[in-house]
Amino acid sequence: MNQQPASGPRLALSSTPSENLAAEHQQLEADWLPCPSLYLFLFLPLSHQRRSFVTAQLRESLLDDWRRSMAQRQSTGRRPLAAFGSMVDGPVRNGLVELDHMTLVVLYNEPSSHDQLVLRLAGYSGTQVPWGVMWGGAEQNRFFKDLSLQPVPQGRGLRLDLARPRLLRIGLQLERELDRYARHPALPPRPNLRLPCLWAAFTPQHAVGLAGDGPELDAYARRVRKPVVEAFSAVHRRHYGLVLHPLAWVSRHGERTAAIFVDLARFPGRQVFRLDDLPGNLAGYQDAAEFNLFESRFRRRIPHGHRLAVV
Repeated sequence: MNQQPASGPRLALSSTPSENLAAEHQQLEADWLPCPSLYLFLFLPLSHQRRSFVTAQLRESLLDDWRRSMAQRQSTGRRPLAAFGSMVDGPVRNGLVELDHMTLVVLYNEPSSHDQLVLRLAGYSGTQVPWGVMWGGAEQNRFFKDLSLQPVPQGRGLRLDLARPRLLRIGLQLERELDRYARHPALPPRPNLRLPCLWAAFTPQHAVGLAGDGPELDAYARRVRKPVVEAFSAVHRRHYGLVLHPLAWVSRHGERTAAIFVDLARFPGRQVFRLDDLPGNLAGYQDAAEFNLFESRFRRRIPHGHRLAVV
């Protein structure tokens, strides 16, 4: 069975009833907004009965959104596209979040073994490797779902859990982006997905005498018409006592790195890109990052060299 970790943080209960009630309000708001027609319920006293009623209404509203999205999907026909987004489960400071708190999310049509299409919704984490960062791969697949299956409470395996709405809401947002591009050919999708920029953080002691190298730094130095050493020294930032440099320039110093940060300020919230080659367009390299947003420990491994028909 495809057992996967629950998405989103759990509600942390406080020590007093009033604090518990405030925490319940905040959790409901974080999980379910925006739902304008039901917004006022969040400010009423949440007895057990009222809380159950509100939760049921919110679930039904989200399920209605899913039904509309699936009906629109069937009317658009062939979609050689994929949508790309992210989930953040940690503090964002100065536009930066630690690598461990970032999940990349991808949505695309995939043929199944029964000549049917699944609407694959998958999430992948990143980890530091000797050459930089590895996004995804079979063992870093956090969830692996089929958005075309109707969500139900306590959904397991390929089916989304309606009782935990965050992942369903993200999936529907990406589906709306796919539908918008499929219906409007004048909207040009990206030729490839764009990964977020990464910064390597060093303690002040380890940053002393640090030298950058690599083709990415050489290309930047030519663009700004400066010597490589001067170009490297000019691009850095400080973050809570750490010195940050672009990861692609210092990836060989991985053993001295204190942390890796993802730059959200320059990362598009949602992208739509062409999917002419499946799984080829979902794997590759960008700067000091490798990515594989297709393989999963929840799927049967596809034979090496095999390509799926793009639909």
